[in-house]
Amino acid sequence: MWLIQLHVLFVLLSGFGFFMRGIGHLRGEAWVQKKLVRILPHIVDTGLLVTAIALLVTMEISPLTDWVLAKIIALLVYIFLGVMAFRVAKTIKAKALFWLAALIVFAYMFAVAKTYSVFPWIPAVAVG
Repeated sequence: MWLIQLHVLFVLLSGFGFFMRGIGHLRGEAWVQKKLVRILPHIVDTGLLVTAIALLVTMEISPLTDWVLAKIIALLVYIFLGVMAFRVAKTIKAKALFWLAALIVFAYMFAVAKTYSVFPWIPAVAVG
């Protein structure tokens, strides 16, 4: 389904962009302050959110489904950690810790999406 592929593309672009901006911030690179670098993540993340909502609607999945709700909560945590890393934290160590924590949350969201499980590290057990 093209919508899933587009959503996955936005996920990869968003994750790669966040990873690279984190490296740039930690190294004090001037390019992270360029207008395009500051605007592009919002465009990509808007596409990501629009495709996510479209997938929920077309696949008739409730946002209150356990794994979807887990991703929504994780997304809020991810945004908070990203803001802390890129805007609030003052020391390199604090920036790095918030950035790494955000990357871990991003990986969690990815794993939840792949497994449809709130606890993706626990293997599913077949019953019957």
